Amino acid sequence: MATIIKFKVDGINDEMIVPSVNFGMNSSADVSNPTQEIDFQPITVTEFSFSILPPKAETTEALLKWIADHEVKGEAKFSISKQALTESAREIVLKDVCLTSYSESIDENYSSTSLSIIGRKVSVSGIEVDLSQNR
Repeated sequence: MATIIKFKVDGINDEMIVPSVNFGMNSSADVSNPTQEIDFQPITVTEFSFSILPPKAETTEALLKWIADHEVKGEAKFSISKQALTESAREIVLKDVCLTSYSESIDENYSSTSLSIIGRKVSVSGIEVDLSQNR
């Protein structure tokens, strides 16, 4: 059963199709001292790295402008669903979103666009991590 991932960001009209997205959440824990409580460090969220199917020309222009202008977008959302729609869509929402990487690979038969983004707040399936509180 195929998974469909759509990506939408404030200020860009096109909803982009994403073949796959990679991200992670990390926290370290100090378990070295048996007489003290375990000390957890704040959660960190990695950048969201993904490719998009060839976008419209105006979408490419908007993405290039986004990274060149160091613009912070209000919200970006990944909607993830199964093709058969037997279950509800899963959402990943980022707030105060920065485009940190834009790259294209072009040859005579194929082209791809890859992006990396990070947000101040990240919500995965309703679980929110506020990275501004992790300082």
